[in-house]
Amino acid sequence: AERAGARVIRVEAKGYGSALRGGIAAAHGKWIIMGDADDSYDFSAIEGFVAKFREGYDLVMGCRLPSGGGVIAPGAMPWKNRWIGNPTLSFIGRLFFRCPARDFHCGLRGLTKAAYRTMELKTTGMEFASEMVIKATLLGLRIVEVPTTLHKDGRSRTPRLRPWRDGWRDLRFMLLYCARWL
Repeated sequence: AERAGARVIRVEAKGYGSALRGGIAAAHGKWIIMGDADDSYDFSAIEGFVAKFREGYDLVMGCRLPSGGGVIAPGAMPWKNRWIGNPTLSFIGRLFFRCPARDFHCGLRGLTKAAYRTMELKTTGMEFASEMVIKATLLGLRIVEVPTTLHKDGRSRTPRLRPWRDGWRDLRFMLLYCARWL
């Protein structure tokens, strides 16, 4: 990436949330668009995100689900994530927090730098994605989804996502953050 001219931010702390927090904190722009770096999203197709920022939205979420106009290409998502994990955790997030997002865990999303500062995100792992959506909802920020396509990833190694472990961490985070349900 550096050889191609990108500014690379090194983050010492491990974890998905730590990496994103480090990158967002170092970003200079007014709008931040982030996505998984495994070739599963087409970054040349982000005009919908930019249009929503221009309309005044604070958090712009990609939606891979057909119910939201998105597409999941064949082989792009394991069946347990597509039919159990993501729908269940997204439903719980909508139920607990009355969040408008259908796809809580889409890896392509954007937010304004001002919204990021307001949210004060803290988590270091995969639950960072839910923390962002939950805090944006609780703070009354403007949230919208943009249909997106999830492609089969182009990694040469196995993914680090551990569906059961990471799903449990995410569910536990939601339960702790929404105390009225405990």
